[in-house]
Amino acid sequence: FHSPSQRKLMELRMLNEVWNRMVLEQANYRTVRILYPRVHSHFARAAAWKTKSLREPLHVPKDTFKIVKAKTRWFIRVPVLDGKKVWLPFKVRDDRLLEGVEFCDSKIVERDGRFFMHLVVKRDVAQNDAYSSVLGVDLGERFTATAVLLSGACKASPKFYGRNIRGIRRKYAYMRKKLGERKLLRQIRRMKNKEQRAVNDQLHKISRSIVSDAHANNAAIILGDLKGIRGRARGRRFNRIVSNMPYSMLTQYISYKASWAGVPIITMSEAHTSRTCHFCHLEGKRISQGRFVCSSCGHEYNADYNGAFNLAARFLGHSLKNGAYGFRPESQPFLTELAS
Repeated sequence: FHSPSQRKLMELRMLNEVWNRMVLEQANYRTVRILYPRVHSHFARAAAWKTKSLREPLHVPKDTFKIVKAKTRWFIRVPVLDGKKVWLPFKVRDDRLLEGVEFCDSKIVERDGRFFMHLVVKRDVAQNDAYSSVLGVDLGERFTATAVLLSGACKASPKFYGRNIRGIRRKYAYMRKKLGERKLLRQIRRMKNKEQRAVNDQLHKISRSIVSDAHANNAAIILGDLKGIRGRARGRRFNRIVSNMPYSMLTQYISYKASWAGVPIITMSEAHTSRTCHFCHLEGKRISQGRFVCSSCGHEYNADYNGAFNLAARFLGHSLKNGAYGFRPESQPFLTELAS
């Protein structure tokens, strides 16, 4: 919220304090209404039915708030205690984000004395089925995501994302170890939120860049299906690495950003993509985390690039735009040209 008056801030703080007490009660709706008669019935219902933890932010059901635009400024009307309602000015990064959308249940969060609204919106988006290229995305440990664009008009151009995420994880793991040796448990708990925010910031940037590239090149995004990867991890070190990498979160970010932009997204199996040479289609060896060497043709590639290329080529080899199936990737002349 942008510079609300002190009176409005006080109203929000009082509402937030009552909300926190209602959440702590963990009671049913009727009990909450009896204990807190000053609060709006929608807030009581949210506290009784929608809260998932004792630190749940203030739920604001869609029926309780109203958003309007006056000249160049946006305002939102929120009910507070005793049946009162306050109009709060707020900023939005791009006005187009609020045009032609339906507002859903949202949340109000207090942070360092300031209030923010996590506004949830919904809109209908036409899915693009007439794509002319594909963007294969390989999720890995060294690089969180490697994207390769395959098109009949251009060669594959790999992009590597998220190498610094591993550095962020290592930094905070080292700090936790040192603080643990000094028994500073409170500092360790605080640090968890900082690490998560830093990683989430990188994941949003990665997913935004991938979706933007796909939209600009009229491409469908091909993602590897990593379901069950944690169960297949062998060894203590590899298990720790896999458990710390945010594969599922990045997949969710890419999926909803792609849906918002109308970019089609397809999930395919990653089986054998890291062990097959994308040039000759024969099995090779991944001699290290970042290097793949083909024992048949002698080519050497970045292992993540090779996996992303194989993922995109596998989709092209299994489906056509008209829905046909069954032809092999090596039979496509433009794929051989791209690989060379």
